[in-house]
Amino acid sequence: MPGQADSAPATVDDLASFLVENPEADQSGTSRRDAELDEQPDNSEIDENPDDEPEEDPDKPEDDPEDPEVDPEDEPEKGRQGLKFKVPVKGEDGADTTIEVDEKELIAGYQRHADYTRKTQELGNREREAVQAVSKRLDEGRNYYLQQATLAHDAIQQLAGLKSEAEMAQLAVTDKAAWIEESARSTAVKNVLQQLRYGMELEKNQAEQEARQQAEVSVQQAWGTLRKEGINSTADLGEIFKGIISKYGVPAERFKKITDPSLVLIMRDAMAFHELQNKAKTTVKQKVQNAPKLPPQRQSVPKGEKVNKAVSQRFKTGRAKVDDLAAFLSANNI
Repeated sequence: MPGQADSAPATVDDLASFLVENPEADQSGTSRRDAELDEQPDNSEIDENPDDEPEEDPDKPEDDPEDPEVDPEDEPEKGRQGLKFKVPVKGEDGADTTIEVDEKELIAGYQRHADYTRKTQELGNREREAVQAVSKRLDEGRNYYLQQATLAHDAIQQLAGLKSEAEMAQLAVTDKAAWIEESARSTAVKNVLQQLRYGMELEKNQAEQEARQQAEVSVQQAWGTLRKEGINSTADLGEIFKGIISKYGVPAERFKKITDPSLVLIMRDAMAFHELQNKAKTTVKQKVQNAPKLPPQRQSVPKGEKVNKAVSQRFKTGRAKVDDLAAFLSANNI
């Protein structure tokens, strides 16, 4: 029925009736579906693992290893190697001169200088430690010598039994030969005691001289460290000590014995910290004073007064109700 094919069936019953009366329509629909399936590509032969690398074609020529591609990232490195830097150096005659070096030479020179500085510092530390060790042993030996010499001096003077001047004068009158013998013995003993006293005095003077020299070296080293930190004169030290005295009440005499620069730096940092604290407090006070003031806080109106005002307003306008009267009586405890 050609007229029925032009309009679509409205219900399932109409569709069933249409297929019964037109069986060729069902066959044509099936054939169209088969044709659509035939037109779809066959992917059965496609590799199920797309991550596998494709096989190389033996006929395809390999990339020439002798002609590598130029990496654009290598270009800046080549440009850097061509950079030149002007460096001032001392000439053979002591005059300043300027030479040009590339980056590689500049880095190598810096590394050599850093290595030389490090080794020089290590050598200086070892020499200082060696001098300190030797000085310590010398001090120990000197102290032992002075101790033993003092004991020997006292022992000789006690055991010699030297006569006093009055006893020697009496002996010269009574026994001339004994006086001569005692005088010789007294002179010999006094010479030995004099040698011991001279040796002890020499050691004491030498120890004091070495202590002064060591103190001078320590002071020079301390000033070298302090100048690197911006402390260049005794006036700068005086300001630091003055602040410590004022803040902590330390006696001024104690600062005369300070030879370690680290103690001075600690005191300097402590005073700088207190100055920062004082500045922070002043800044906070100024900010508080300059801050806008808050408006005065409103005083809360009592609940009863609010109710009375609201009820009075309703009574004035003639809109009061029984509930308003009850609220008024409750608020005023009537």
